[in-house]
Amino acid sequence: MKKILCLVLAVSLVFCFTACGKDSGGKSNKVDLEYYAKLGQMPEAEYCLGENPDTVREGLEGLLKQEEAEHKEDPNHSHGHDEQEFYFEYVEGEKNILLDNGNICYYYNKANKAKGISYIVNYDTAFGFPIGTVILEVQEALSQTKLTEEALTEDNAFFASYVIDGTVLKAEFDEATVIFVFQENELFATAIYNENWNN
Repeated sequence: MKKILCLVLAVSLVFCFTACGKDSGGKSNKVDLEYYAKLGQMPEAEYCLGENPDTVREGLEGLLKQEEAEHKEDPNHSHGHDEQEFYFEYVEGEKNILLDNGNICYYYNKANKAKGISYIVNYDTAFGFPIGTVILEVQEALSQTKLTEEALTEDNAFFASYVIDGTVLKAEFDEATVIFVFQENELFATAIYNENWNN
C-alpha cells in the first residue's frame, strides 16, 4: 500500500512541476497598452507625456549632480563601479529638444513646450519587454491589441533611421501611439508619443 501511495505522490509531483514549468517558461506579458497610452506613460520611465520639460530637465540634472558629488566623495570608486552610472545631456535641435538620460530619451516640440514632453524613447526594457525580444513574442503577447507592421523609416521612427532591416509595430490609441522598433526582428527600442509631437 505504501508503494502505491508513494507512486501516486511521485506522479502527482511530476505533473505539478511540468504544469509550473509551462506557466513560468512561456512569455506571458499581458501588458495593457491602451491603459498606458491613456496615462501617456511607459512603466519603466520616470516621467510621462505631458510632463513639464523644465521639471524633467531639473530632475535629471539633479540626479547627475548627485552622482558627480558621490564620485568626488569616493575617488577610489569603492561603491562598486568604475565610472559614473548616471548620464544626462540636453540637446537642442531645429524643432525639438532632447533630454537624454542614456537608456530613456524625452523629447518635446519647441513650439509646443507648454504642452510638455511629447515623445519618449526607451532603449532598454519597456512595457516588460527586454531589448532583444523577438517580434513574434511581442505580437503574441499583444495579440489583444491592434498592431500594424511597417518597414522602419525616418517618419515612423526618426530616432532609429540608421537601423538596417528595421521593422516597426505600431499601436495607435486616442491619447497616444506606442511603437516597438525591431532590428533584424529583435527589439531595438520602444517609444510612446502623442499628437503634440508633430503639431
